[in-house]
Amino acid sequence: MSLTLINVDLSQAELRTMAVLSGDTWMINALQAGQGDFFDNHLMPIAYPWIKLDYGTVEEFKRQCPVIHKESRVKVKSVQYGLAFGREAPAIAKELKMSTRDAQYIITNYLTTAHSFAQWRQDVMEAAVTPSKRDLLINPFGRKFQSEIITSKNKNNVKREALAFLPQSTSSDICLATAIRINKDLQAYGFHIFNIVHDAIMVEGPEEYAVEVGNYIVQELGYTGKQVMGDTVPFLAEFSIGNSWADLD
Repeated sequence: MSLTLINVDLSQAELRTMAVLSGDTWMINALQAGQGDFFDNHLMPIAYPWIKLDYGTVEEFKRQCPVIHKESRVKVKSVQYGLAFGREAPAIAKELKMSTRDAQYIITNYLTTAHSFAQWRQDVMEAAVTPSKRDLLINPFGRKFQSEIITSKNKNNVKREALAFLPQSTSSDICLATAIRINKDLQAYGFHIFNIVHDAIMVEGPEEYAVEVGNYIVQELGYTGKQVMGDTVPFLAEFSIGNSWADLD
């Protein structure tokens, strides 16, 4: 019997978690099924208003200027995930080798549009250093944010850790809860879970059932996301199949 590996990833799980927790209408609408790629279809036109003025659509911009499009997309993704980890314009600019002014331009355009997300970030950072507000830092599974004693030297680090805690721990817990629930079902197909990495579940089993098992795990991850986070944003997943780690996306 030929064995194969399956890797099932939650798609943009942290982004979806932040949209739900912040209640940001713009993010929630942009992350609905059928709305297309979040960065190309939604964030890039906000971050770079000149794209619509000069090219009409991001798709046309991509067609005419593929290299610049790719570079611009990398920047907006880095800004998004940088903000999720509490990074500001100077740090993001340094990583991307761009000016602080350009980084701040993207950030301002984004947070002006996603204003509820911007407010949520501020609330989380305040809760991180305000004991009476720590209830905000309990993820949907009941996991609580823990930090060292706050001092003037580590205060900013604690704020950044708090911002990362909620989306990261929630994504991880969705995968863990799903894996626990479906473990016996996977065994019935001859599969076993051999790794859980943050927002991905990896399994091994008979090649003949690979597609069926992959689709099943995708379905169950979405189910867990809906049960825990509600249905304002779908928690989507995708899978890849291979004979080695190198074959898995």
